[in-house]
Amino acid sequence: MTPISNWKRWIIYNLIGEGVHNVLFDDQLKKLCGNNYDSNYEIALNSLVDNGILLKLETYRRKKFIVNYDKLIEAKKILNDNRNWKLNRDIEQTYRSGHGSNIDDIHRFYSEPEGYSFWFNLEEKNPRKKRSIYNIYRKKTDDMEFAAQILTQKHSKILYLGSLRHTHSIISTLWRACVELSGGPDSNKKRFILQDLQDKERKACGNNRQRGKIALVIFKKLEFIVEKGKKGNSTLFAATGRSPPFSTLDDVINV
Repeated sequence: MTPISNWKRWIIYNLIGEGVHNVLFDDQLKKLCGNNYDSNYEIALNSLVDNGILLKLETYRRKKFIVNYDKLIEAKKILNDNRNWKLNRDIEQTYRSGHGSNIDDIHRFYSEPEGYSFWFNLEEKNPRKKRSIYNIYRKKTDDMEFAAQILTQKHSKILYLGSLRHTHSIISTLWRACVELSGGPDSNKKRFILQDLQDKERKACGNNRQRGKIALVIFKKLEFIVEKGKKGNSTLFAATGRSPPFSTLDDVINV
């Protein structure tokens, strides 16, 4: 069962954690809990209301919650309390051993993308950055449609990349860029790095390059690209000549 202190932080994060003061209905918060909901959630929510940190309002018999501006400092103290929210080796071992059920409380708060099945995960190993875990999912009805859940010490975010079966999806746009960077359908000798993909498809990669990074991991897993050494601290990639089973490289490059 998730500790009450962790539920408090999770509730407050959903209300003010992204820098915007949200108003959420009770049923919206419970939906965000997903299968992680337990009785300690209700205790934590009621405690925050009783202490005046949250305001509870009723609209058409629906309860909704907002952080009390007069208690904003106290709310932020709870939000920034990292004592129970550190990634540790137990988490790493759990994820490496196959996305098991004994996941630390930091991860149990976050619902997985609906309609998707867990595929694999990876860990951000850059020592200059805070540790992050990327969970990659495939849609249950389309094994070429992907989503990624990014877990850090402070938050979770889900990115939807669309399907390789859809020409104008993010993942298809990034795949075409990878093919072009590798020299097109007639040559896969050229090599490229993530920065090249970012420069070519800045909008598709997103401001922080996370979609581009995730796409490269997916393409490597599918054996569409392969690592070809290093360029400085960056990994070099090249196309293998393989492509989505429903299209040829010529189809992809000429879209």
